[in-house]
This record gives sequence, structure tokens and C-alpha cells, in this order.
Amino acid sequence: MEKTLIEQYINEHGEFIATPVGTSMWPMLRHRRDTVYLVKYTGGLKKYDLPVYKRADGTQVMHRCIEVRPDGYVMCGDHQCQKEYGVKDEQIIAVAKGFYRDEKYISNDNFLYKCYYRFWCMSLRLRGYMLRVMHKFVSFDKVLNFDVK
Repeated sequence: MEKTLIEQYINEHGEFIATPVGTSMWPMLRHRRDTVYLVKYTGGLKKYDLPVYKRADGTQVMHRCIEVRPDGYVMCGDHQCQKEYGVKDEQIIAVAKGFYRDEKYISNDNFLYKCYYRFWCMSLRLRGYMLRVMHKFVSFDKVLNFDVK
């Protein structure tokens, strides 16, 4: 399969800043508003990591690793309830080290960000209901600012 421009750039430079398109990682990443700092994948994906990987049809996807299994990784977008099984190391292009929300950089080590992704992954079974409620009543642009005071 032919390498994409992102793959070529990451292979040459080791890092890339991307603006996600789509809503699969909402509420953490907002469509065409936030940016993600990606680094070349060198192996050893862990639970909660946020990789960019290539599906068999060539589509590049950024979803959270929610489980590490001997036969591959289990992925799921933060705005999704459907798990994707069997993602292999050779499909992974890059992994996020942090992201920019508006002008503020949030590292993977940020305490509130860690609380967010742990809670969000633990609540997968309730996620469909939670997302419906959130869409009706909550503005996450204001809630998810990850400020530590």
C-alpha cells in the first residue's frame, strides 16, 4: 500500500501537527478546531494511547487504544460506542503526545486529561446514553479546558 503524505512526513521528520477532521474523538478533539502533536510510532502502544492508524481500505483514523491483546489492539473513538478489534502494530503510523485546545497545549501527562480518558474508557457501556445527554445539555467547549489550578 502506498504511503500517505502524513506517513512520509513523519518518517522523514519524526513528528507532525495534525488538525483532526470528524467527530469520532469529540468531546476531547473538536472537528477542525483543535490540533494534535503526533510523533512517529516506535512500538509498544499502551492502553489509553491515541494512535493514528491505517485501516485495510487505506483510511487513516485516530482512535483511543482501550485494550491491548495478544492478537492486536482494541480501539474506540471517544464519541463512539463501537469497538474496533485487531489493529496491528504495522498499521500504526503515529501516536499523540498531546494536543492543542484553542491556544493551550495539553500534554498526555496532564492530570485532568488523565482523569478524563480513564473515566471515559471506564464508562464505555454507558457512553451512548451519556453522549445523548451531553449533546442536549452541556457545552463541552467550556467544560473540557483541562486547567489545573
